[in-house]
Amino acid sequence: MNNKSTLLLIIITLFAFFFRIYQINKTPTLLWDEAALGYNAYSILQTGKDEYGNTLPLIFKSFGDYKPGVYVYLATPFIALFGLNTISVRLPSIILGSLIPLLLFLLTKTISPKSQKLALLSAFLISFNPFNIHFSRGSWETNVLTFELILGSYLLIKYFKQNKISHLFLSSLVFGISLYTYQAAKMISLLLILIIIITFKTSININKIKQYILFFILPLFLFSLPILQGLFFSSDSNRLKVVSLFSYPRSEQETTQILSESNLIDYQIFHSHPIFFSRNFLSRYFNFFTPEFLAFKGDWQNLRHSAPYIGVILYPSLIFFIIGLFSKTLHKKQKLFFALWLLAAPIPAALTRDSITAVRAMSFSIPLIYFVSLGILNTYQLITKKYIKLSFVSILSLAYLLSFIYYSDLYLNHLLKKDPGQYLYGYQQVMEYVIKNQDHYQTINITNFYGQPYIYYLFYSKYPPKDYQPQSILIGDSVDTGTIEKIDNITFYGSDYVKAQNTPNSLTIFSHDEILRQGIDNLPDFKEKFIPLSPINNISTFYAYHN
Repeated sequence: MNNKSTLLLIIITLFAFFFRIYQINKTPTLLWDEAALGYNAYSILQTGKDEYGNTLPLIFKSFGDYKPGVYVYLATPFIALFGLNTISVRLPSIILGSLIPLLLFLLTKTISPKSQKLALLSAFLISFNPFNIHFSRGSWETNVLTFELILGSYLLIKYFKQNKISHLFLSSLVFGISLYTYQAAKMISLLLILIIIITFKTSININKIKQYILFFILPLFLFSLPILQGLFFSSDSNRLKVVSLFSYPRSEQETTQILSESNLIDYQIFHSHPIFFSRNFLSRYFNFFTPEFLAFKGDWQNLRHSAPYIGVILYPSLIFFIIGLFSKTLHKKQKLFFALWLLAAPIPAALTRDSITAVRAMSFSIPLIYFVSLGILNTYQLITKKYIKLSFVSILSLAYLLSFIYYSDLYLNHLLKKDPGQYLYGYQQVMEYVIKNQDHYQTINITNFYGQPYIYYLFYSKYPPKDYQPQSILIGDSVDTGTIEKIDNITFYGSDYVKAQNTPNSLTIFSHDEILRQGIDNLPDFKEKFIPLSPINNISTFYAYHN
């Protein structure tokens, strides 16, 4: 790699870092999973135990959804350095997300050393791609997983190229660690290893089978043992059962309706449960390849997973993605590898209950950007006249610039205001108000309408973990999650105006939805009695009521 390429990569990495850290305290606001990751890291740092008093766990119980522990441990040194705050919790994702362009360059160039221009273009495009920016700006384990998938693939492919055992062993370690990073890794990591084996099957030496077993298969198997134990013998598997597509069979009413329209033989041939699940899987799978997801809507089922009014890639990328898919290239192994990754990436997400879920398929962004880059480069190379090449570059640069400015406006100015409840806006203001005033009241109730308020109280108050651990009693109210109902004199229930009126010396925090549902906003003295704590876009997501 020459000095010019090195300088370009440094500039791309710095730009990527800037896009991921700019206004990080404002947009988006801290989600409850982020607060849980941060507080558990703080608890580990203070006591060597998680919030429930478990010593250095690999899997964290959290809300009862059992989070893999890598992100918690990644956040610990940053919290030790900078304290428990939003930036400290998000820095692991910001830093690793900023390094993804560099890793993508190395991966692309390692597969085909002569594809330096394509590798640089891929690194450049992914540095400001919406899919990658979005999940790099929050404490999203899926972003760390994507980093690990690229790194693990790079090391394994480099082993096949250079035959160094250290690369083989390190690749096994990275893929093994990925299993403790995010739930989707249990499938996508193994699929990606299989893709590499298929792509580089001619490089596999049967005489080195002992080397493969000792330095790759055995370490990966050892990493898998606790995962397998959790899946088969503990409640860690609850989350998998809840999100799995196969946990939601056709309703009896629909079955009865189909049978009434034909007969049993027709039902068994055309409408059986395997066909039902296959159709649901395929509909979810192909949702990831639609223009709606890619360019125009993004994750339409969960608004937290993308900016509003735009998809996961910029508008010009959609055109060149299609061109790239059908482009010819001299780097056949490279295209095969990324094509197989493109096909495999949506599978873990398509096997879940959601019709679309960007967070479980973030590694999809890597082959997406590769084919966009291939489409741009091939189009450029087809142009023979210099002035047309220059015009093409100028128009394309302008198109990307305008598209990115539009995306930035949507992300920075519309994301929170469009649906502040989705992003749990206001919890920070609520907790700062409660912490400041809690000594003045005998009882305090904070609404649990938006879910898991207790973790925000622990996070923003920096509640001593050794004092909280004896109180950490999770009350299960659903299959895979539960709630904490009390810490000291603070309770976390749905807020009721009648109850609040009849509870002297109390402070009650209401959500905006509770204010509307209970008709409190129609009271003549509403503005005098209820203090808006988190005004945004002509509403307040939370209100304080004193008695």
